[in-house]
Amino acid sequence: MEYVESAGARIPKLGFGTFQLDDDNAREMVRTALEAGYRHIDTAQMYGNEAGVGRGIADAGVPREDIWLTTKVWVDRFRDGDLQRSVRESLGRLGVDSVDLLLLHWPNRDVPLGETIGALNDVREQGLARHIGVSNFPVALVREAEGLSRAPLVTDQVEY
Repeated sequence: MEYVESAGARIPKLGFGTFQLDDDNAREMVRTALEAGYRHIDTAQMYGNEAGVGRGIADAGVPREDIWLTTKVWVDRFRDGDLQRSVRESLGRLGVDSVDLLLLHWPNRDVPLGETIGALNDVREQGLARHIGVSNFPVALVREAEGLSRAPLVTDQVEY
């Protein structure tokens, strides 16, 4: 397995994405992917399949510490308090105590970025996410988010 290193995180370069998989298919495909050697699993609240992803991880029997697990917070949960609650809900669906990487799924100009980044840092400080970052942010907004964050933002995950 090859890895990329960023801001103290060592992330498997090749990940298995679960977009457009329902819970049942996510369970089966995540289990199969892990059995085939994948060690990076990517999901999101908006995908609606975190429970299936969590069951697939449990079914595969791969030690949790060997899996890099990423999930993303949807834009309607970016307010301080809402974000933290949504992450706890995600962890419950995934059946884990924490994720390796927690991302803000898309920018949301209706919520002050400082409020959202503060809540994201709070989740990290509570130990619910080992690393934090963003997804689908334009460069200028990434730079603004970096300036507001107490912890390094590991990535801006974009479609490839």
